[in-house]
Amino acid sequence: MPDPMPKANHPHPQCINLQMMRASHYILKTYDEAYRPYGIRATQMPVLGAVARLAPASIKQVADEMESERSVISRKLQVMEKNGWVREDPKTTGKEKAFILTPGGKNMIEAILPVKQKVQSRIMKSLTNNEQRLLMSLCNKLKSSTTSSIKD
Repeated sequence: MPDPMPKANHPHPQCINLQMMRASHYILKTYDEAYRPYGIRATQMPVLGAVARLAPASIKQVADEMESERSVISRKLQVMEKNGWVREDPKTTGKEKAFILTPGGKNMIEAILPVKQKVQSRIMKSLTNNEQRLLMSLCNKLKSSTTSSIKD
């Protein structure tokens, strides 16, 4: 079968999309490996944290906070509800559900927080202080520049 993308068109090392995907993949993999014994994924932990901060938190509120699609957040919350980490707030009125942490969710956050800090520290120690500041600055700059260009 012929290669659908001839070598001349393969993404090269300067492709920002490819490089960001690779970096994201390895960072998520590092967190996932550390979180595996606890039964939570790296992509779920920020959602759980958002529910803790915003509670009672609607899907829209969590999606806005995380700058994510509502459908993605909805699926994650369904899994978390099945795992006993969040539940629908019984005081919710209206169309949109709101979620609160369960005692299991609070326990998960307490158990994972030191693990998260250890992984974060290990990743950041691979960078100098200047590189750490530059990384955060570049991430913020790229986020704001791509957000404004999408709207144009």
